[in-house]
Amino acid sequence: MQVSNPVLIGGVPLDAFFAFILALIGFLFLGNLAYMLLRQALDGRVSPGTAKWASAILQYAVMFGGVYVSARHLLDFDPRAFAASLGILGIIVAVSSTQITQNILAGILITINRPVQLEEWIVVGELPTTGLCKVRDISFTTTILQGLDGGLILMPNSSIIASKVVNYSRNRLIEIRVSLSVPVSVDIARVRDIALAVAHDDSRVIRIPGAAGRSAVHDLFDLPYNRRLRSDRPDLIGLGPAVHTVSVSDGWIKMVVRIWTQKIPQKDDITSRYLCEILGRLEAEDIPVKAEAA
Repeated sequence: MQVSNPVLIGGVPLDAFFAFILALIGFLFLGNLAYMLLRQALDGRVSPGTAKWASAILQYAVMFGGVYVSARHLLDFDPRAFAASLGILGIIVAVSSTQITQNILAGILITINRPVQLEEWIVVGELPTTGLCKVRDISFTTTILQGLDGGLILMPNSSIIASKVVNYSRNRLIEIRVSLSVPVSVDIARVRDIALAVAHDDSRVIRIPGAAGRSAVHDLFDLPYNRRLRSDRPDLIGLGPAVHTVSVSDGWIKMVVRIWTQKIPQKDDITSRYLCEILGRLEAEDIPVKAEAA
């Protein structure tokens, strides 16, 4: 007696379907392996963004190519019949995956315009913001950020495009503000000198206004979009320490010290050191002071 081979919908034999599933898992593994091998080969030789995208292209090429070949030989996949069925399927997918489509398109825009890149320090959003974060990965739908507390923030690409993004790495500096309140009876010039001296004593603080460290080679290979970002804000390139008197109230003068540093992830440490040092020097000269990070 002849035993019939079970078939699924569309006349696909059950054993062929299971073989396709195994092949699918195998090609997914090979795609991830190809990504890791190419990433290891390119890391240190090219920029992180180039290594990431080249590895991702190879990964998806292996995965989709393997799936297509497996479906063609194991499931008798007919590309023309599949293309004809995409009319109805496309409508269903478009209605059910609007958010996914938006994130993919936003990912393409991020890749083209590059408002953020891997390893850059940024702040995203209005209030509440993400805080100072480093860009760790940019996929087709998601951007992964890492905060100073070590936590990972997974943001849809559409949120990156739609939100305000403050990019500190693009200009390679960040501002630190410290508020000082001293009595009106003290020598303001002396307080100003001490505040500037403390800033000058920290090698991490920018002391001499000048270029922020970008070379002509960087500018040559940068996108016009990014060059416009810098040329529109020339006043932010290389600023020295400054002290400003902002108000007088109830016998106290409020002053704001503004300093800049290129050591972006060390902002909190620089602020802490500055506060401790200036409080110590003012107290050594018997100058009452109330200080805080602005």
